[in-house]
Amino acid sequence: MTFYSGDMIPEWKNNLFIGCLSGMHIVRLVIENNKVTGEERLLSEESQRFRDVTQGKDGALYAVTDQGRLYRIAKK
Repeated sequence: MTFYSGDMIPEWKNNLFIGCLSGMHIVRLVIENNKVTGEERLLSEESQRFRDVTQGKDGALYAVTDQGRLYRIAKK
């Protein structure tokens, strides 16, 4: 899991990203005043078990699955 602090996707700044093994998606939690105020599920259509998610030096998020797939999440 990681907090996003990059500038590539400003609307995600300070959001928490959690890789889900059993849920087979990445959860984006919007946190305001130490409370979760929103939730989004990412990459659920991929049907992958997400092992880890981290922010790269380029400001994108990177996620790896237990099958060895690497995903780069960024604005187009």
